[in-house]
Amino acid sequence: MFKYRSKCRWNMLLHIDGEVVEIRPGEFFQSKKEVDSRYLEIINAPKMKGRPPKKIIAKKIIAKKAETIFKEEINGSST
Repeated sequence: MFKYRSKCRWNMLLHIDGEVVEIRPGEFFQSKKEVDSRYLEIINAPKMKGRPPKKIIAKKIIAKKAETIFKEEINGSST
């Protein structure tokens, strides 16, 4: 079972497990299936068997500062 908490500021209606349910702000509830909503925070999810999903790591790209490029152009060195 999936456990969720509402992050919404107002009441909302959701279609969960074949019925329409009213969820209040900060209310905890359970569902047999996964519910996809940006206003819900998952508290507890069942553990899936098998290989865990891969994590995507964002790489930072560091650009040269404008001052460094400007100094190189003044000195006459070009890359």
